[in-house]
Amino acid sequence: MSGFQPPLDDAVRDAIIADIRETAGTTDGSVRRIAARHHVGMGTVRRTATAAGLADAWRDGAHLTEAANAQKAAHLAERRNQLQADLLDDAEELRERLLGHVTQLHVVKDEGPMAGERIEHTTLPAGPRDWASTMQAIAAAARVSIDLARLEAENSGTGAASGLLDQFEQSLRTARHKRDQAEQASE
Repeated sequence: MSGFQPPLDDAVRDAIIADIRETAGTTDGSVRRIAARHHVGMGTVRRTATAAGLADAWRDGAHLTEAANAQKAAHLAERRNQLQADLLDDAEELRERLLGHVTQLHVVKDEGPMAGERIEHTTLPAGPRDWASTMQAIAAAARVSIDLARLEAENSGTGAASGLLDQFEQSLRTARHKRDQAEQASE
């Protein structure tokens, strides 16, 4: 088996160079993937890149990927902040419902010559069942909002401070629990 390879067609070579310039350093621009897309070997892609002065394209493209990843992270943080604001707005709306009135619909069947059905509306203050379900919804929205804030804090570099506060809270709970046990034992 000899190491002879037929010369690369100019169109294929130009397509490989364009692909390297466009995708090198990205997740879709590895030497292996470029070679697979153009049905050539990885060595051919490397030789073509070197001949075209693009041997450092993968390292240079990695900087672009890092910038794109930072931009994506910023976009995700913005979306988390918007979601958190929406959740707090929803909790406020639910709180207003909790303190508001509930409209109940009743189907009334009439008898006689004017037989039929009609709907009557009754507006009453919210009751215990409404309170329970509304409070559960408010608690869920608040819990998710807090989780988003915690995630944002961890991603923004203040996660260490958040972790210290969690440890401090846990130590206070442990101390209170030990104190309560000691008081119960002394009684």
